[in-house]
Amino acid sequence: MDSSVKTPESKSKSTIREAAAQLRSIALSVDEGALLGSEDVLVRKLGVSRATVRQVARLLEREGMLRVRRGINGGYFAARPDLSTIETTVSAYLDMIHTESEDVTAIASVLWVEVLRRAARVRTKEAKALAEKYLEEVKAVRDKAVFNDILRIELESRKAIFELVKSPYIELIFQINTAFAQRRFKPQSERDDTDAHREFVRAWRNAKVLEFESIASGDPELATMAARHGRNIWHRRVWNHDPP
Repeated sequence: MDSSVKTPESKSKSTIREAAAQLRSIALSVDEGALLGSEDVLVRKLGVSRATVRQVARLLEREGMLRVRRGINGGYFAARPDLSTIETTVSAYLDMIHTESEDVTAIASVLWVEVLRRAARVRTKEAKALAEKYLEEVKAVRDKAVFNDILRIELESRKAIFELVKSPYIELIFQINTAFAQRRFKPQSERDDTDAHREFVRAWRNAKVLEFESIASGDPELATMAARHGRNIWHRRVWNHDPP
């Protein structure tokens, strides 16, 4: 059979892809929540059947690009995917291709090194104030602190650093990778009362101090070193061995 000849099934899939791309473009061209039209309007706009419009609408709903409202004031409305929607979709794909959790952790580590390096280059009063705030909080952490205490500071300070750097793309990829990895490990509460855990707390505290000192002093080279060291410590705590 000539591969250039499209079967009815391939034609149908091609029509859905093209209509989805067109509707996606329309949704992105207007404000979130804007009415795109009724089903009849979209049939005319996209030049496809009513059944195809419904298939495309379901697809874009799953992507978080569209909302369907039923009733008198109903219709198809533009939407924007949130981080949770994107994480769910990408995580499902990562599961499907049997992605190793340590692989995504390694990618997150590379991204964090770049983020901290950029943070150290900001060199503003706001950056210094952020660094000094968390320096004080990190230095106050005692060796007996439980894992959840460490995680809380880590997440809060990480969010603040991402806001300082203003790189939503890097933050998105980092969050997707860390969220996927975190679903694979569950730190045992009994590990909080061990010599190994207390050693982790001390190592984490020292690394974190270096991270914030690099931001406070505006030193990208120190930031790079501190970020790598800090991520290695996390890797050992989560996976119980050194990264490759």
